[in-house]
Amino acid sequence: MRTRFYTVLVVPHQGRRMKSFVVSRRFVLTMSALVLLLGAGGVLVPRLWLTRQGQDETIEALRARNGSLSTSLGEVNTQLVALRDRMEFYEQEARKLALLAGLEPLLESMQATGGALSAQQALAGDVHPGVRGMLEELESLAVREERLTQNFAALAAGYDRLEEDLAAIPSISPVPTGYLGSSYGWRNDPFTGRRVFHQGQDLIASSGTPVLAPARGRVAKAGRVGGLGLSVTLGHGNGLSTRYGHMSRVAVRPGQQVGRGDVLGYVGSTGRSLGTH
Repeated sequence: MRTRFYTVLVVPHQGRRMKSFVVSRRFVLTMSALVLLLGAGGVLVPRLWLTRQGQDETIEALRARNGSLSTSLGEVNTQLVALRDRMEFYEQEARKLALLAGLEPLLESMQATGGALSAQQALAGDVHPGVRGMLEELESLAVREERLTQNFAALAAGYDRLEEDLAAIPSISPVPTGYLGSSYGWRNDPFTGRRVFHQGQDLIASSGTPVLAPARGRVAKAGRVGGLGLSVTLGHGNGLSTRYGHMSRVAVRPGQQVGRGDVLGYVGSTGRSLGTH
């Protein structure tokens, strides 16, 4: 292949001799390429240096942020541990309250249970192990909190029923200022002297002393009943009823709802009686 040559003329000023140079085409192409490379390098090298500087600054910022996030995760984990401890404390208290209220079946639903990750969390496979553990702990605590809320609602309902039952159990004396006379059981009848079964407890008090309801109930009967004279019968529920007789006056009517301590009537000596009681 024939090599091409170029002649370069250099024309000086002020009458000096002209000079000429002969160069090959390959030389011209090589020098042109070299000039282009140097020009491109002059542009790219500073740009690459600036890019590297920016990357270093970004890396430092990311490192600082990572350190801050690590600190925050540690604080969140500490709070989760404290929250779990408080949850366990309330679960134990709920078990105690269930035992006190006689709600043993409720204990079975108070066992601490965990929860699986939600679908969104399960798909997050690239989550940091520490963060994933916290998500699992949060899910477990959420399940336990919901169950504990339901258990406390059941406990509240159970204690309401227990309170109702206790309010219907006689717990105070109908005649607090009186004293005991003939007791329930066998005794000699004061009218005939024969041995008979006494179906009540005599409370001796002066005439007109208030007779109080010893528990909440509904008046089943109020009025004169045979040997009891003026009497009141209270129904307390659960098959329990109490009866008060020999009163001088009745202060309630049938069907009336009374509470513990309400006045039912007044001590007297009506009916089959030898004295005020």
